[in-house]
Amino acid sequence: MSAFNVAKFGGTSVANFEAMSRCAEIIENNPQTKLVVSSACSGVTNILVELANGVKDEARRAELISKLRDIHTEIMSKLDDVSSIEARVDALIEKVATLSEAACIAATPKLTDHLVACGERMSTHILTRLMQERGIDAVRFDIREALKTDSDYGKAEPNIEATKTAASEKLVPLCKQHVVVTQGFIGSDEDGETTTLGRGGSDYSAALIAEAVEAAGLEIWTDVPGIYTTDPRIAPNARPIPEISFSEASEMLTSAPRSCTLQHYYLHCVIKSQFL
Repeated sequence: MSAFNVAKFGGTSVANFEAMSRCAEIIENNPQTKLVVSSACSGVTNILVELANGVKDEARRAELISKLRDIHTEIMSKLDDVSSIEARVDALIEKVATLSEAACIAATPKLTDHLVACGERMSTHILTRLMQERGIDAVRFDIREALKTDSDYGKAEPNIEATKTAASEKLVPLCKQHVVVTQGFIGSDEDGETTTLGRGGSDYSAALIAEAVEAAGLEIWTDVPGIYTTDPRIAPNARPIPEISFSEASEMLTSAPRSCTLQHYYLHCVIKSQFL
């Protein structure tokens, strides 16, 4: 078992410069955290999904791409030096523009995966740079080199053994030397094509990655202060559960969507609130 932790941050945790800075502070406060799994910035995946569905109205398509650019430009404007990442983020936005035009002709699951994966790819460029500016020895890693799946685009199933082998060869050595920032939600098939684990798959992929590197623990950071009886965004009467065992939490997740479960992950998992 590796002597380091994995920390996963969701979209609202990397929504803007201030939120990303809180993530960096969390990493600074725990030297054992060597692997950071990040979602796309809040709201970005919704934009990308709409574009992937094929927006034929050119004005609407331009509006969405402009909004996408603004979200990332706003965060980068508060960094001291973006020379190492600005061109890469711009290139990804141009890729989104090109793919969104193709989606107007024929929207396919494969094209959709390539398009929506750009969100995590952009956010991790920015988060890595922000952490470097705070003095953290951070490097960015493309998780598609390690998280291997089948070719069921949009709901890919992980290849556990191939993922473990690739992670041991490519990811673990980096974690021993640096704090590694990588993407949740995405992977690649045996042909190297981009795949996704399905909407909400970031927690699931973080668990898969943590297992593959044999991490000592997985921390899932969220802006919800604890585990609730049900989704508080949907049910106003939802209430926080003061204390729950791992086995009880697992039982609650038994009937949940696959992307919400951590059944493959057998190590210590802690869900923490970023704002407590």
